Amino acid sequence: MFPMMEKAYIILAHKNPSQLYRLLSRLDDNASTFFVHIDKQVSLHDFSSLSDFGNKINYVKRVKSSWASFELVEATLNALNAIKASKQQFDTIVLLSGQDYPIKSNEIINDYFHTSKYSVFIEYFPIPNYKRWQNRGGAFRLDKYFFGFKFHQRFTAKALNFLANFFPFLTRRLPNNLVPYGGSQWWTIDIYALEYILDYVEKNPAYVSFHKATFAPDEIFFQTILLNTKDEKLLRSIINNNKRYMIFKDRTQHPEILTNENYKDLVISNALYARKFDYSIDTEILDLIDNACLSKVNEQGKLERNY
Repeated sequence: MFPMMEKAYIILAHKNPSQLYRLLSRLDDNASTFFVHIDKQVSLHDFSSLSDFGNKINYVKRVKSSWASFELVEATLNALNAIKASKQQFDTIVLLSGQDYPIKSNEIINDYFHTSKYSVFIEYFPIPNYKRWQNRGGAFRLDKYFFGFKFHQRFTAKALNFLANFFPFLTRRLPNNLVPYGGSQWWTIDIYALEYILDYVEKNPAYVSFHKATFAPDEIFFQTILLNTKDEKLLRSIINNNKRYMIFKDRTQHPEILTNENYKDLVISNALYARKFDYSIDTEILDLIDNACLSKVNEQGKLERNY
């Protein structure tokens, strides 16, 4: 067993306070600090039980984090800035949702991060990717305007997309000749990558502005920054694997809810975390996972250290 690594967990939550409480309890290894973002559209009072974690928990500046909106990127950036402002030298930063759950023990997770030759675990692929994303392999996210699902937002986007056919200055182009990359919203990075991301965002406001009109930019924003870097140290730290277990069927945009029917696949998975779970649908699966981790049923095999 290796020395405990200092971990910052960013957790984006919007529902199921008791499920979030359980997640934090499971991750609490006395070497973890939690930076929790609660969607501004829900009552913070519902999450008052989180005060049990004392100074281990930090509430991130809240925004309305609607699905497919830039707000999800904003919430994540707020958390990254909060981590930087804390001046703590974390070894690793893990982005989770309130409906994620670890499928390995804290000891196994700690040892894995300690021994891996990589420190940035993120899924990425060039856009377009026709196998992964419908609608032109995701290219529409980059060349079409998107502001939201409300009537006035849809109307504005349709109008701009139409006018862009006649007025080239309205055509959407990714700034700085960047090569676009997409992938899962959920990742793990180190402090070096955190500093790089925040520095890039500060120096490139046009990149941020561009993604305020992008559909689901949380699946593009960070991949594109990291994979376009010329920083060799950063590039060497990246592996194309976010260590998450998720099930997508027929290229749908939302992962399947995991239940006890998924248990056997979960415990033999090489992933560290899984999503997504829902207390209102199945709580037994989390009990099964906890029992497996405590009895080390799913820890008999060695994780691939190069991953």
